[in-house]
Amino acid sequence: MVTVADLKDQTLTADNAILYCPFCGVEFSANAGDYWSLPKTHKFLCPCGEAMKLVTKHTVYRRVK
Repeated sequence: MVTVADLKDQTLTADNAILYCPFCGVEFSANAGDYWSLPKTHKFLCPCGEAMKLVTKHTVYRRVK
């Protein structure tokens, strides 16, 4: 399970990690600076109740015509 301690400060970096729920698809910031007031042991749960995953998102553009 992802905790605040797993997050990095993404300010001025190429780190594009996000918190993602594989169950419902919701996405949240994974920038450590956004969670400064939480304890390092805080575990991220989605509002739907599932554990959040720390992932990177890749968009692919494919020509149709």
